[in-house]
Amino acid sequence: MAKKVRDLDTPFRPGERVLAACDIDDIESGTSGRVRLANGLGNWRRYWVKFEDGRIRGQVSHETLVRPDQVAAWQQLQDDKAKAALRSEQAVTAASTDAPSGDGGAGSGVASRIPASIMERSKAAKARLLG
Repeated sequence: MAKKVRDLDTPFRPGERVLAACDIDDIESGTSGRVRLANGLGNWRRYWVKFEDGRIRGQVSHETLVRPDQVAAWQQLQDDKAKAALRSEQAVTAASTDAPSGDGGAGSGVASRIPASIMERSKAAKARLLG
């Protein structure tokens, strides 16, 4: 029978050895432990973990744990996420500097995606209520 392929998204099983991939409260990253209980639904996976120093933590997220043999893959994933976030931020910054400023951010309808007629009605209502 062929071995099952385990990747970073494969849920941990009770008794499996794990490492804290990042700091969890007072548990430092890199601390090893064993999964005691797996719970959660779908993509919301949580675990109770007993770490090597005897401390037990509940509700530990799947994203904060890693198998010892998958540390390099986890680090690569984190680097890829950081690069993607940086590219996204740069794209948003570039788009905001290229976009016309309009009337100073008062909501011209095109920039805010709200029709100009509704913006005018809103201004008129505020003027009536505030005097």
